[in-house]
Amino acid sequence: MRLLLLVLLLSIGLAACARVVPTATPPPTPTATPALPPVTLPGDEAPHGHGVEWWYWNVQFSSDASPRYALHYVVFRVRDPNSGRTLHVAQVGLGDTATGTFTSAERLATLREIDEPRFGFEVTAGDWLLASTSEGYRLRGEAGSTRFDLLLRDAGRPMLHDGDGIVDFGEAGQSAYYTRPRLETEGTVAAGGGEASPVRGLGWLDKQWGDFSPVAVHWDWASVQLRDGRSLMLTRLETADGRPVQTYGSFMQSPDGETRHLTASDFHFAPQADSPTWQSPATGALYATEWEVAYPAEGIWLVLRPLVQASEFRSGTLGVTYWEAGMTAHDLRGGAPSAEPIGQGFVELTGRAPSPFTGR
Repeated sequence: MRLLLLVLLLSIGLAACARVVPTATPPPTPTATPALPPVTLPGDEAPHGHGVEWWYWNVQFSSDASPRYALHYVVFRVRDPNSGRTLHVAQVGLGDTATGTFTSAERLATLREIDEPRFGFEVTAGDWLLASTSEGYRLRGEAGSTRFDLLLRDAGRPMLHDGDGIVDFGEAGQSAYYTRPRLETEGTVAAGGGEASPVRGLGWLDKQWGDFSPVAVHWDWASVQLRDGRSLMLTRLETADGRPVQTYGSFMQSPDGETRHLTASDFHFAPQADSPTWQSPATGALYATEWEVAYPAEGIWLVLRPLVQASEFRSGTLGVTYWEAGMTAHDLRGGAPSAEPIGQGFVELTGRAPSPFTGR
């Protein structure tokens, strides 16, 4: 996940944790951050000592006895350079296609490293659990009255973005960034206090960390998992005043394939010209909900459509707002979207709602 806006917390001493909204101020002058070494796996799965770090999962899952769900589950680790305090925050957003609703939850969390030969750690927040072990990723939590307990197992090679896993965000600094784009998922879901039903699905992991400069940025981001095994990550990153920072992506031909770095000229990622929009009644933010993706070198031309339009997440602890929706991927090569999806994905949009830190 790409929530670089969290770096603002580093310049205000984690004031948001105390639920104090500071007076609107311009972004601080950026300072240079030291270069990061190339990503090395599996070692870099574990926590680091950098100022900002997160583990982000999205997954779509279902069964014969349950509707399709779209889940994102993220844990942030944010360190204040002045006090040395470290804050761990877990966020869950769940879209339910049966009811057309999106529910979310957020808790302060505790991270503990565990003795595992591969990359062990676990995060707990009450009865929520996120555990990373040699068996896979265990995600347990709830949103509203729906509880889930999932195990995600890696089914291919990781994506190291920008070649070595180090992405340059200009004045915002560098980020170590890799993805596990194919996570076979199984587990259970229980809605409304009912019996747990077995589910299966496909998940995605993003991991990022670094000592980012406190610069406000926003972005449009997508993950795409096609049924033929191909995977795409696409990002458009801008400063708060609209100046472009970085447009890039990554592509894998198959779960065991090599990662291909994509530049802005390689792909198209934008709202459809006639995209429906959804306006948040809580923040007034307006979100385009259908997104066009094209990667001509691979004959990919898609439209991404949301499973649940009303998918805005509002953080009461970190003070950030974003739209995070599970999508179906429809083939556009025939000129009109295919009736049946040829894949799935997620789209994340930030910068549409006013920030409590910058006032815009």
